[in-house]
Amino acid sequence: KESIEEPSAKINVLLQAFISQLKLEGFALMADMVYVTQSAGRLMRAIFEIVLNRGWAQLTDKTLNLCKMIDKRMWQSMCPLRQFRKLPEEVVKKIEKKNFPFERLYDLN
Repeated sequence: KESIEEPSAKINVLLQAFISQLKLEGFALMADMVYVTQSAGRLMRAIFEIVLNRGWAQLTDKTLNLCKMIDKRMWQSMCPLRQFRKLPEEVVKKIEKKNFPFERLYDLN
């Protein structure tokens, strides 16, 4: 684990805040957030290409999942309905609370 003083800790926290869609206050933090998120997307896609070309299946799967989480600003454990901004937050929270499988939504009319 890194200490609070290390730059990697700040990058880690900023990336988690970005994926979690947290609003940050302060110009310096916002500027750092933009830089980190733009770089993180490119870096993860490059790492994905490298591990894919080397044939490392498990690492390819993990990096692809990280790429998607950064791209969609959504943790893998979250309900995919959170991608739709116009869907009321209460509806999504109720579906998540009931632990309703996303695949079952296709069956509903």
